[in-house]
Amino acid sequence: MALWTEQDQLKFDEIVSQLRNWTAKPCLACNSQLLAEDVLYSNALGFKNCPKCLSCLAKGLERNQADLKATLIQHIRRRPCLCKAFELSTGTQPIELDCNSNPPNNFAVSSTDSPHIADCAWDAGDLGCGDLVLLLRGKLRAMLPGELIQVTALDPGAPEDIPAWCNMTGNRLVFQRHPLYLIQNKE
Repeated sequence: MALWTEQDQLKFDEIVSQLRNWTAKPCLACNSQLLAEDVLYSNALGFKNCPKCLSCLAKGLERNQADLKATLIQHIRRRPCLCKAFELSTGTQPIELDCNSNPPNNFAVSSTDSPHIADCAWDAGDLGCGDLVLLLRGKLRAMLPGELIQVTALDPGAPEDIPAWCNMTGNRLVFQRHPLYLIQNKE
């Protein structure tokens, strides 16, 4: 695991607070009892303040539950603060996927200049993972299916966070060259 930083500690403390607040409370979609894993999965997807159970997350994202879980576990294993919170809350490490495995390839990523013209642009500045994807989700919801958004994200975790989030949500990452990302809203 990567070197633990002060920023990781702050994120970890925030996640632990979310776990305390939401674990064993009802899912906001189906009222089933939330597990700690559900709270962590919701956090990874940017649903910090409105966690849902894995089943409802998968349904809302129109994803297969097992595939979504595998992708989320992979994401959690790459984030020291989420991984530590997973271990704390479950007593085990998230072991379904190898941290060094390649991300699933249901999106095309180009390292060359993008020939696409974005329908809108958003400068996310140095927003971190959770806040970035939460605001990005809202921006994409306001767009039509298939439209493109150009995102400028300075956060050093963005090169891993944005592709993983796109894969988890079904949005297509068309272009990536940090700090620029071109994302197509899912159909």
